[in-house]
Amino acid sequence: MIPLLQTSLVLALAACAVRAATIDEATSACSSIPKPHVEGARVVSIASRLISNGTVLSSSPTLNYDVYNINVCEVNVTLSHPEAKDSVLVQTWLPVKNWNNRFAAIGGGAWLAGQGAIDLAVPATQGYAVSSTDAGLTNANPGTPAGWALTLDGSVNIPLLTNFASQSIHDMAVVGKAVTSSFYGRQPKHSYWNGCSTGGRQGLVAAQQYPYDFDGISAGAPAAYWTQYVVAELWPQVVMREANYYPLPCEFRTIVARAVEACDTKDRVKDSVITDPFSCTFDPFSLVGTQFQCDDGVNLTVTAKTAAIVRKIWDGPKSSKGVSLWSGMPIGSRLDIVAGTQPVNGTNGPKPFFLAEEWVQFFVKRDPKFNVGALTATDFEKIFAESYSKFDNLIGSANPDLSVFKASGGKLLVWHGLADQLIYPQDSIKYLKEVEHKLGGRDHTGQFFRLFLAPGVDHCAYGAAGAAPIDPLAAVVSWVEDGIAPDMLKGETPANAPTHFTRKICRYPLQPKYRGCGSTAIAESYSCL
Repeated sequence: MIPLLQTSLVLALAACAVRAATIDEATSACSSIPKPHVEGARVVSIASRLISNGTVLSSSPTLNYDVYNINVCEVNVTLSHPEAKDSVLVQTWLPVKNWNNRFAAIGGGAWLAGQGAIDLAVPATQGYAVSSTDAGLTNANPGTPAGWALTLDGSVNIPLLTNFASQSIHDMAVVGKAVTSSFYGRQPKHSYWNGCSTGGRQGLVAAQQYPYDFDGISAGAPAAYWTQYVVAELWPQVVMREANYYPLPCEFRTIVARAVEACDTKDRVKDSVITDPFSCTFDPFSLVGTQFQCDDGVNLTVTAKTAAIVRKIWDGPKSSKGVSLWSGMPIGSRLDIVAGTQPVNGTNGPKPFFLAEEWVQFFVKRDPKFNVGALTATDFEKIFAESYSKFDNLIGSANPDLSVFKASGGKLLVWHGLADQLIYPQDSIKYLKEVEHKLGGRDHTGQFFRLFLAPGVDHCAYGAAGAAPIDPLAAVVSWVEDGIAPDMLKGETPANAPTHFTRKICRYPLQPKYRGCGSTAIAESYSCL
């Protein structure tokens, strides 16, 4: 997922100086792939082409996914489920040279079940036969469910929601493996899933519902408790609505920066990162009256109203009786998205996060014009319960019974940023503990499922100051094929981080601790304790 990035994609195809026989052989194999059989679906069409010396360019300012010299057989399979009357595209890229005998399926982000070429390019150049799917959610604006969520009579389009939730994951595995086998003349030795956010949720679904599809799964920041977490993302808007006060983004940034500063060095290293946000006790009221400067150069002071709002956001949503409904945002995570504000009629007003807003509008309330920004605490509590009761059986992916996946020999690696402002890391901790309770504790569960928390890392490694996992899928491959269970992942800060460093990302509940000697900027100076 690079879930929330507005990524522009250019796919440039050019001629390539490849040996003629190689082109002829690849073209022949690529053009002769038969239609795969997909149980419960009709394969409408299959189309393939050879991409020679292709280039995929992403204009993302924070993540560089530019990939060159792509030489693959691209296979586009369109299928349909009779009851859904849908049109699902599964796109697979098959490396012409140096196939590593592995198949990988790549997950999506936000409302996208997959993102096509931008997701396929990197693994294809690493030697993977790799697939992505649109789950049949095609419309003029694929980043929103507006074109598919509701039927003509105003009902929720259950078949397409099911595609998004689960069905497309299995269909992609079946199609991807079939065309891979046809092209190379042999089956892949191992199959993997890799995704983050929605892609992480899809990975959990694969382990729970389709335990034989993948040998190993890398699931980053998984949206496991979809029906709860996505409504909980509206809690900051409710808090501001109840206070009738919408702080400026620069005031939120000031409080978050001071919180990070206050709790940064508890691990004996100053790196603009809170290693353990759950032990940070920073009080936003300590900043009331503190002066700060906004982007326009205007000097303001932190207000008691804003401090109270931040405190409630960190505490998380509560019922009318004061009972916790869901986790709060981890201290140190940014507040600019879920606590977004915008100018409204000459003053500052609500700006709900689009995913949460659209979930409530199109699915919970079935009213695209429903004013999510006007939710009261009472409204929120009702919608929170309604979302779960109506849709958890369909799109929830927190079933702790992974016994079949474990018995199949599957390996599951979940990682989560501790500064994730969209899907809170407490969700992944909660799921791990539920699986451990179901399957006999940490030792038994650790044989096939491990969780890694990355301090200071925002949603799916987008921005923030912390070191994100460099290649979690490689750790899964080593676990599956070499039997090396990971105790830590190596992480590195993004190019735009305040400070560049590498760091060990430890298996939960361990944390990286500085050994007291050596450079604080290199992972080797830390132990997982």
